[in-house]
Amino acid sequence: MEIEKEKVYRAWPSGPPTYQQATSEHLQRITHNKRWNYSLFSCFEPGSLCLMGSCLPCITFGKTQARTRDPELPDFSHCNTQCSLFAFLALLGSQWIIQTVKRGETRERFGIEGSCCGDCCVSFCCSCCAVIQEEKEVELRTRPEYTGYQMTSGMTYP
Repeated sequence: MEIEKEKVYRAWPSGPPTYQQATSEHLQRITHNKRWNYSLFSCFEPGSLCLMGSCLPCITFGKTQARTRDPELPDFSHCNTQCSLFAFLALLGSQWIIQTVKRGETRERFGIEGSCCGDCCVSFCCSCCAVIQEEKEVELRTRPEYTGYQMTSGMTYP
């Protein structure tokens, strides 16, 4: 039950990050899970994400890609490069190509099991559900309180 409370989607980061090490067992089950924490068909909750992912999937896709670069979304713009690329490809009916590539990158980054063929099938057949699943997954796995303190690149020694 406690894990389900932790898996509530947050559209925007809330408050300053807490840099505690994510060593508790239930946090390890979330961040090191070899499967998606959210089902492909859990795309109806929350309603705001469902509506955005269904009506304007390019914005949700762009937000997910921005979140992978910086989970705090400090300079996020709804109309970004990834959003524009997705929208352009959607006009051609080919958005599933970029979505397949990015879904594979997400799986590799977080160690989620799957294959390129599976990513392609999901992206082609259930594009909106896949966009929502990826946004929820990336948001959950990149929360600072789950990942622990991450030293910035400017703080390294030569």
